[in-house]
Amino acid sequence: MIEQAFAPHPDVYPRTIFFEAADAMLILDDDRTVVEANPAACAVFGLSRQAIVDQALEALVVDGAEPVLAAWRELLAFGESTREHQVRSRGGAMRLVECRYRAGVLANRHLCIARDITDRRLVEARLAQSQKMESVGRLAGGIAHDFNNLLTAILGYTEMLLGSRPADDPDRADLEQIQKAGLRAASLTQQLLAFSRKQVLVPKNVDLNQTVTAVTSMLGRLIREDIRLTCEVAPVPAVVRIDPAQIEQVLVNLVLNARDALPAGGEIRIEVARVRRSPADLSPELQLTPLDPVPVDYVRLRVTDNGVGLSPEARAHLFEPFYTTKDVGKGRGLGLASTYGTVRQSNGFIDVESQEGAGTTFTMHFPAIPNAPVRETMTGAAGEVARGRELILLVEDEDAVRVIVSAVLRRSGYRVVEAASPRAAYETFERHGCDIDLLVSDVVMPEMSGPALAQRLVGLRPELRILFISGYSDITTPIDADSPNVSFLRKPFQASALVARVQEMLARPNPVKPPSGSSEV
Repeated sequence: MIEQAFAPHPDVYPRTIFFEAADAMLILDDDRTVVEANPAACAVFGLSRQAIVDQALEALVVDGAEPVLAAWRELLAFGESTREHQVRSRGGAMRLVECRYRAGVLANRHLCIARDITDRRLVEARLAQSQKMESVGRLAGGIAHDFNNLLTAILGYTEMLLGSRPADDPDRADLEQIQKAGLRAASLTQQLLAFSRKQVLVPKNVDLNQTVTAVTSMLGRLIREDIRLTCEVAPVPAVVRIDPAQIEQVLVNLVLNARDALPAGGEIRIEVARVRRSPADLSPELQLTPLDPVPVDYVRLRVTDNGVGLSPEARAHLFEPFYTTKDVGKGRGLGLASTYGTVRQSNGFIDVESQEGAGTTFTMHFPAIPNAPVRETMTGAAGEVARGRELILLVEDEDAVRVIVSAVLRRSGYRVVEAASPRAAYETFERHGCDIDLLVSDVVMPEMSGPALAQRLVGLRPELRILFISGYSDITTPIDADSPNVSFLRKPFQASALVARVQEMLARPNPVKPPSGSSEV
């Protein structure tokens, strides 16, 4: 048949080109009836050649006759047309096919070239979703950063006022309400920063086997008695580089969501495994460039429930901030958004599989660190630190934060020298470096980041203790979380938390300083 169709012009579409083409090709007559189909077309439409030939084109697509008729009218008017149609593959799955029509390739014969674009559309949709999440994340991160600075001042002054009021003071109840509202706002900003991937992470080598085992009892208290929680860890160490506090929060968020998906009870399962993934298996959201090394060893962390599942619409918006399927007042829609941000900021990726009525599985993959030692968190020496002798260099470009932090430290007996910029801090350190016991520095500042400034000062004085304070990260220099002389406190923080961390830092063992005269500041 194909030889007859092309007999007048055998060099136009030779038989070998038609039958061996990678793209699906159909030859149609004036009535839109298929007169020939190549093997690629049989694969795309999920039918044999005998089932395709002599069929009307509109019978091959799922979306009905009207889109085909519209394409045909355009074809006859302009000589060509392009349309996208839904078809059913051999396995029964729905596929999206782009059909390009060419009129009059031969007398009374027309050509349809069909290309499966399902995967391309999926990648485009993921890219658009990623760009949307990035845009929303930048907005959320900027807002949260500014609010964190404001909340640091609000919480600091509130706690100072509470500390000076007796228990029977008539204004104390109002101040406590202000403090509670500030702490709730601080929780919101922390989740927004997590979603925007701008939170400051303090990564360590963490064995997820140990993490899951350690938090199991705490997670068990978050669920009801009619829900069974089971854990399965990897038979080998599952070490990743991650902030231990944040991965615990990720587990809490996922278990809480699983609990809410089990109104009549059920099972939640947490699994840790070492897996090997090929580059082709990587999530498109990783956005690796050709120069990036492609890791192949991963630690997989999976949380599964057998609950009510998710609708396709819910899955499409699941990680967006303030999107929730819970009733009003039962969820802010930030738990999964912050989980998504934390996982991505930790060089991992997260996927979700779910069907309505058949449960949900969240799967995270993190690059595995082979043969890496797991470091224990340093703890400070117990006991009160003698006050009145320690000198602190405070570097903070936000005036309101610098004023309240300085006031809190001075009220606690410490001497403080302030610097509004890294350059001013460096000049101050050149004058007082031998007397300074602790550097308290913001992380994100103009001119130079806090970690970059700390590196320069440690070069001048290796035993210098450093406390970073921030709730926002936009830096390339990481915080050295493994150093015993370095610690971190997230904004916004209460005055008592700041003082406790300073005391703990100053109590840590350190090489003896060379003797020097002390000067009042």
